[in-house]
Amino acid sequence: MIYTLTLNPALDYDMYLENELEAENLNLAKKVNYRAGGKGINVSKVLKNLGIESTALGYVAGFVGDFIVENLQKDGIKSEFVKLDGITRINVKVNGNDKETELTGVSPKITDEKLQELVKKMSDLKDGDILVLSGSIPSSISSKIYKELSGNVKANVEIVLDTRGNLLQDNIHNNLFVKPNIHELRDMFGEKLKTKQEIVEKCKYFLDRGVKNVILSRGGDGALLVNKDFVLEASVPKGKLINSIGAGDSMVAGFVAGFVKGMTIEDAFKLAVASGSATAYSYGMAEKDLVDKLYSEIEILKEKL
Repeated sequence: MIYTLTLNPALDYDMYLENELEAENLNLAKKVNYRAGGKGINVSKVLKNLGIESTALGYVAGFVGDFIVENLQKDGIKSEFVKLDGITRINVKVNGNDKETELTGVSPKITDEKLQELVKKMSDLKDGDILVLSGSIPSSISSKIYKELSGNVKANVEIVLDTRGNLLQDNIHNNLFVKPNIHELRDMFGEKLKTKQEIVEKCKYFLDRGVKNVILSRGGDGALLVNKDFVLEASVPKGKLINSIGAGDSMVAGFVAGFVKGMTIEDAFKLAVASGSATAYSYGMAEKDLVDKLYSEIEILKEKL
């Protein structure tokens, strides 16, 4: 079983304008889209689209939390959320004239009692399961909670980590892979990292700490996968950028899907890039037909590390 954990879920409300967002003015949307959001939830949704079952874990609260549970049920995704007091946050993203503006809501508090409820649910994980830890960590709990939860898992579980900055550094725990993007890697090391060689050298930071694979998304410059044996570089399939939100989560889902299907690292990486691109070129999350089409267009260059 694949489990995705979203400590900080949201209702994602996307608004698409005819023109660029104008401050202190009325902005009319030409299209809106709202869905259960949060990085782990996004992973579960794309896995479902790729024909892979998963269970979504995390926290929900209030009417927004009810919407998230119902939205996942509608999509045929199993969930085992812990309920909190308050209201799950609402995130708004405004896309106008190829410029994106994001507004992020406030998360409800997670008490020690509610944290232990989650720990109890995670005790059901068994050998061979995969646990995907995705997204930000609410300020009401430890910033190292992903590492702590990983350490509490007694079964032989493959753990995926996808979060940002110090949270990424502080929560590494023998992960199957981590997935920073190029901007996060630059911020993390405070360097411009213009060449592939410079980027690969920084990826070794994670390998030296027990991470098996580093998947790095670079937007229009393609993606890299680095492990102790080789470096893979993927081209970008053609398409028009519509929505970048969830593209990274889709990459995570694509690689996990390839892994559980027994694909080679190269083909799983190719599926990851196709899945991320399919979301970027869509109004919603990646659909299998588009993923399959883009998969056939991606070229992988392999070099020894």
